Amino acid sequence: MTISPSIEPMDTVGAIARCRYVVLKRADELLSNQPTNPEGGRHDVLPGVSALLMTALEELKVAEEELRLQNSVLEAQRVVVDDRVRHYRQLFLMSPAPAFITDIYGAIQEVNYAAAQLFRREARHLERKPLVSLLAPEFRDDFRRQLSRAAVADGVRDWRLIFRRVGDVPLEAHATVKLIPELGPTLSGVLYWMLTLPQPAL
Repeated sequence: MTISPSIEPMDTVGAIARCRYVVLKRADELLSNQPTNPEGGRHDVLPGVSALLMTALEELKVAEEELRLQNSVLEAQRVVVDDRVRHYRQLFLMSPAPAFITDIYGAIQEVNYAAAQLFRREARHLERKPLVSLLAPEFRDDFRRQLSRAAVADGVRDWRLIFRRVGDVPLEAHATVKLIPELGPTLSGVLYWMLTLPQPAL
């Protein structure tokens, strides 16, 4: 028997559960409705119960084969999805343009290699860090106001920022920020940042 990959595994699991319920219910009815024979007991119902069980076993076997096929299809789909995730993550990490992702409150979630190099920090030391803490103090209040606007709009273009780096070397950059909705741990969306430099960074 062949099945469409669009069939959900829960359909087969539900069919197995329903089949089991029907078999038990029918067997109980056969045994309950059969009068007891003092000499032969309830042997008269055994052929009916046996036939019922054989039919149920065949149906369960078919359902099991369908479930195995569905699992194979899902496993193949999972491999494809995993490959795509790795592909696009590598594109993000290896992009020559400094880029990072924050939540809508400005907490850094992911940083690519170019951004980590620009900030002169390891990526793991930047993740979960508030982006505002990387800015020069005089720019922080304005940053918070602009961030709240970016979180409710489609994003911001050519946002001038002055970052502080290790060694207190200031860095001017222009950010393009894109709001990507329905992502992140709370599905409230994330902000995708890409930086351009008006002059070579020292």
